[in-house]
Amino acid sequence: MVQIFTPENRLAPILGGLAGETPNQLIAEADARVGALRGVIRNYVAKGLEVIAGYATADESILFAESATLGDVARGVAQIAGAAGMETIGEIACGICAMIESLTTNGVWHTEALRVHINALKLVNQGAVGRDATDDAILRRLSAVRAAVGVLD
Repeated sequence: MVQIFTPENRLAPILGGLAGETPNQLIAEADARVGALRGVIRNYVAKGLEVIAGYATADESILFAESATLGDVARGVAQIAGAAGMETIGEIACGICAMIESLTTNGVWHTEALRVHINALKLVNQGAVGRDATDDAILRRLSAVRAAVGVLD
């Protein structure tokens, strides 16, 4: 004999208490809250970029030894930059994360390719917020660099 089990929806009381707000209203409110935090987010990203930029001229042994720290900072930037309209910076930081992840999982390490990513972050950071055709070209070339050295995105 087949029995159908329907679990209790524990979210129903919470969702029912939203005063009939639609998903679109909730999204708009969330966007407004993120917008109010945009300055704080940009400051966080700027501090992360300062740390990352410090590795641009670091000796290879230091860069290798502190790759986990660099990866953590880059991951923080990658996760939040888009919320401040800094998508290109976020994507380049994500590329740095991919390169460091490739080191830990596959043993792939290319210092110069990593430096190219760090310098691209510095270059893009000098431009305006947003994304344009130049940013797209930079992102394509960085992706090609990662592919050429065996880093999978």
